Amino acid sequence: MIVVVPIVGFLFGFVGSMPVAGPVSILVLERGLTRRFRSGLYLAAGAAVAESVYAFLAFFGLAALLGRYPAIVPLSQAAGAVILLGLGVALIWRRPRQPHVTPRAATHGDAVLGFTVTALNPTFIATWTAAVTTLYGTGLVPASTSLALPFSVSVCVGIVAWFAVLLALVRRFGARLSERSVVIAVRVMGAMLLGLAVWFGVKFGMYLAR
Repeated sequence: MIVVVPIVGFLFGFVGSMPVAGPVSILVLERGLTRRFRSGLYLAAGAAVAESVYAFLAFFGLAALLGRYPAIVPLSQAAGAVILLGLGVALIWRRPRQPHVTPRAATHGDAVLGFTVTALNPTFIATWTAAVTTLYGTGLVPASTSLALPFSVSVCVGIVAWFAVLLALVRRFGARLSERSVVIAVRVMGAMLLGLAVWFGVKFGMYLAR
């Protein structure tokens, strides 16, 4: 059983990160298209840590905590909307990088950004609560809090592994894209982030209107 938990956690993290629809996936892909691969990996690592925390807390009845403090979710949505709005505007208005300009080096700030965006995304609360519930239902893993740490660590590794694969693919095939195509793709990603910001904002507005 101890061996099964890390494998399952890794697969949950790896496969669950594949859809390029969330804000972190969009930001990592943007880093890859603009040839800032290390920055993208830092960002992915920060996001993985935040998401693994959700996975860890899911083992301890996170849903019960939210039932006791329901304001956590809408406040996270409001903060997330503000951050995604700023990131979306930044990508849309970013000017194409000049050929002679060296891309900005990756810093710990990229990891902090990934962590913050993920930590303020309330959809992960429901996602990991449902994932852990499903996992318990399979009978592969017993409902034991002692398994929370190995599961969450393996989730973190799985998430980073997927984004490393994604960045490697972009590095391999992205060079074929023209500068104009990259600019258009980045701006489309910025628009997607704005859409997510509006969605979070609407959710928060619905909470206030109750």
